[in-house]
Amino acid sequence: MPKAEKMLLPQDTGPTGVLATIGRRQIDQSERIRLLEAVIENFPGGISLFDDDQRMVLCNRQQIEMLEYPEDLIAREDLRLEDLFRFNAERGEYGEGDVEQIVQRRLDLVRRREAHCYDRTRPNGSIVEVRGIPLDGGGFVTTYLDVTEQRRSQALITHLAHHDPLTDLPNRMLFGDRLQTAISHVKRGGMMAVHYIDLDEFKPVNDAFGHQAGDDLLVQVAGRMAASVRESDTVARLGGDEFGIVQTQIEQPGDAEILAGRMVDCLARPFRVFGREVRISASIGIALAPDHGEIGDELLNKADRALYCSKGRGRSRYSFFDRAACSRFAPQSRI
Repeated sequence: MPKAEKMLLPQDTGPTGVLATIGRRQIDQSERIRLLEAVIENFPGGISLFDDDQRMVLCNRQQIEMLEYPEDLIAREDLRLEDLFRFNAERGEYGEGDVEQIVQRRLDLVRRREAHCYDRTRPNGSIVEVRGIPLDGGGFVTTYLDVTEQRRSQALITHLAHHDPLTDLPNRMLFGDRLQTAISHVKRGGMMAVHYIDLDEFKPVNDAFGHQAGDDLLVQVAGRMAASVRESDTVARLGGDEFGIVQTQIEQPGDAEILAGRMVDCLARPFRVFGREVRISASIGIALAPDHGEIGDELLNKADRALYCSKGRGRSRYSFFDRAACSRFAPQSRI
């Protein structure tokens, strides 16, 4: 090749940097076409190129297979981006909705010529990262990467970081986040409650039958508690045999009292652990926002002190925070 015809790649070595030349109408150069085809076919995902009239210029085999395009569709010489949008909308790639409205929304995004990136969950459950990049002078390139395993791994890591490994309940960290969110809603009006729960007679069961039996009992306790609250509430394991509940959107203290009574009753019923019947109970302390404060640590501290009131009064019961009464039983909180 003469020196004057030697192809110079853009500084951006990624596929969009190479493909940016399409917008400058250089696609007719045979050497550049060969380079583009090599880049496209070796890209670790799907990649397609459209000219400034939204006609498909190139599409690699990975995209055809990943997105399950029929061969006769891709073989059309006049295939446009709108045709692909409509084909995908009709087979449910974009979820439910009116096909033409879905197509127009996606065409509007293309016409704005703004780079975009999002995850699309396909009907088969796989997750595809979609990137659209407008090219200088016209044209558009779209890339597709199958990120299913990556996203699932990320979701699992996030879940494990915020949930108790034994019971799969939210852990103390997530409990704190949910508590702060509930408090922020209370500041705009309303009421919420924090329940601090400690299992009575758990240690004797654990000591008598072993840690495996204790773990099995904790899992059953978690299941009963989770089944006794609304979806908007949060049940968390705070550590050991201690649990917490963020009860949101209540209208009066009596709503918290009803839930606490339900918890005391459901945990007083016998459990079956390794073929044996065991009985435990629960002591509960309750603090309300805004009545007892609007700071998470403060509310949890007061709920903990109210918990000791319940234990001091005979266990298997609940108590609301009351400064005078609680000071007799728990002058120092553990929080």
